Amino acid sequence: MNPAPQREDLTDILGDVCTQSPYAYFDQLRAHEPVHWNARHRAWLITSHAAVSEGLRDPRLLSNRMKKLRESLAPDKQATVGRTLRLLEDWMVFQDNPDHRRVRSVVQKTFTPATVLRLEPDIRALAREQVALLRQRLEAEPDKPIDVLNEIAYEIPGPVICKMLGVPAEDRYQFIEWTEEVSSVIGGFADDPERYEKTHAAVSSLEDYLTRIITEGRVGESNLMAQLVAAEADGERLTRSEVIATGILLLFAGNRTTSCMIANGTRALALHPDQLERLRADPTLINAAVEEILRWESHTKATVRIVGEDFEWHGQRLRAGERVFLSPLAANRDPSVFDEPVRFDIRRPNVNRHIAFGTGVHLCLGMALARLELRTFLSEMLDTLPHLRLVDPGSRWLPSIVSRVQRELWVTAKSP
Repeated sequence: MNPAPQREDLTDILGDVCTQSPYAYFDQLRAHEPVHWNARHRAWLITSHAAVSEGLRDPRLLSNRMKKLRESLAPDKQATVGRTLRLLEDWMVFQDNPDHRRVRSVVQKTFTPATVLRLEPDIRALAREQVALLRQRLEAEPDKPIDVLNEIAYEIPGPVICKMLGVPAEDRYQFIEWTEEVSSVIGGFADDPERYEKTHAAVSSLEDYLTRIITEGRVGESNLMAQLVAAEADGERLTRSEVIATGILLLFAGNRTTSCMIANGTRALALHPDQLERLRADPTLINAAVEEILRWESHTKATVRIVGEDFEWHGQRLRAGERVFLSPLAANRDPSVFDEPVRFDIRRPNVNRHIAFGTGVHLCLGMALARLELRTFLSEMLDTLPHLRLVDPGSRWLPSIVSRVQRELWVTAKSP
């Protein structure tokens, strides 16, 4: 039996304080109770590097949180929102083995480091175009703020993932709109009371779009959608629902997630001019800088799991059906692993111990692509970053259980 808490924890992770800076709360939990029950959210918060790493590998903690959410819906929502959540259950990130392994085996060959590296010329051309546009706008109107996240960063990952999937690049603006709506549920955002209905509409539109791509024969032989369709034709490897769901997942992750990582990285370097100058003096440090960015401001605040069976863990009794929030954001600031974890240091010797992309069977499939896009954009920005001023150094963050995402990243030109 769990020991009775001295005081019931009603801290709101979605409140203003934890949204703006969750680190103080997570630091306190990690120091005193790294497996901790939060009564407000009715979930276990896992904050130490060791426990988060263990939890991400533990098969007793299940990935399919969409099923629990779907089953909690009112009966009159099952035919609409419930159907959408059922489709999202086929995302491989919400599947457990053996289904997860089956779907992942189809997709993973497209995301090997060697395969992804072939995309570098396209990514560099996009990055150079956007950085040049940013400089032109700053030179023309140095005092007019520019939103690096929504006006610049979004213009890089979208065309790349569209090319990989074999869908027209010009449709990426529609994808961005749709995936923004999906993110309100997937990311655990709480500032939109109509998020379930909007997600249903967006997923339905994405489903219709990808179905047309398939049925109209617009899927070429060398792209990822073609591989998914071929796997469906095998009759055993994928279902049509899984084909559609995987296409939506890749469009979602390929657009929003990487764009937000780019913005977080831009902000981190702008906040640390000494580290920026160190990187400019030695550009070979770019890989190390990317890893430190991923550690210092991890995109994933929490990965949600569902307890599959009752068991004892780190002195606590976890019961079947309870939610577990495994926090890479907290784990990557664990002082037992990272010396002076609050310090941003692109020469940190053990930075590769971060778990920003997770670990275990659900290790992020797109991490090689995300790293390449982040590395390429920042390398193209090295001569521009010293001339930027952050309008709001603290930034404004979206209230989310899952993601550490800025609302926007406004910059102007520095005064001469």
